[in-house]
Amino acid sequence: MLPIALLALLTACKKETDVEKPVEPAVETAPAEAILTLQANKGEADTKALDLVNDGKTLNAYWKNTEKVKVYKDGTLLGTLDVTPAAGEKPTSATLSGPVTTEGLAANDVLMLMIPGENWNYAGQVGTLESIETTYDYATASVTIATVDDNHTITTTASANFQNQQSIYRFGFKDGENYFDPKDFTVSATGGKLVQSMSWNGSAWTPLYGNIGVTPASAPGDHFYYVSIRNDQTTDDTYSFVITGSDDALYMASKGIPGTVLDVPGKFISAKSVSATKPDFSPASGDVNDPIEVL
Repeated sequence: MLPIALLALLTACKKETDVEKPVEPAVETAPAEAILTLQANKGEADTKALDLVNDGKTLNAYWKNTEKVKVYKDGTLLGTLDVTPAAGEKPTSATLSGPVTTEGLAANDVLMLMIPGENWNYAGQVGTLESIETTYDYATASVTIATVDDNHTITTTASANFQNQQSIYRFGFKDGENYFDPKDFTVSATGGKLVQSMSWNGSAWTPLYGNIGVTPASAPGDHFYYVSIRNDQTTDDTYSFVITGSDDALYMASKGIPGTVLDVPGKFISAKSVSATKPDFSPASGDVNDPIEVL
């Protein structure tokens, strides 16, 4: 028989070995980053900073150094690029550069670039080019990775050519022979595919369709109003207008929009002569035969 003192000692040792040792917490490391640098281009009426030239018949786009470009892969935000415009007063090319997460990136991966981000809203417009430039002009481009090297730099196979995701319309309203300036107006489409907002769910765009409302802050001297419209209809459509005149009277109008201007977003479309009428007791369509100019 073991002595009582030795038995107690063995029991104590066994209890000590049964005690679990604390687990050291895992050390989290920040995702690896690299600098993505590429050239980017804007064409006529493509995006963001807008310049109406050629006697009002051409809408050019140019880069501003205040712009930011978001970078995504398969719906995941990798980083934000700064913009360095090329030399000149209103440059159409720029250098984009900034840090992006490199985890899982490899040659031949496709990146989506967005200005300014993945959620777009066309509500609350005021009818000026300045407001479209700052708030209602959205664009995308895609590029393919050429290399991800050990020096923490990423290159692409080609420049990024941005395409804006809506067209810019110029509207002018006439009561008979004379232009008039509305307090507000709402645009609807027979096809029912005017986009109020767009969101990116990681793999596809989700549109919310509805009417587009415009409340001008003031009456422009030329009586023309500019509206950023994305219309997912690609065949002939008709825009209908409900207008509140400066006399608080209700006006109605409509305008035929050919499918040739709806097939691809990014155009400058002038409908400077939309004839409006005051309805009697029911809505009345205006003249839809005035020409549409695609500039």
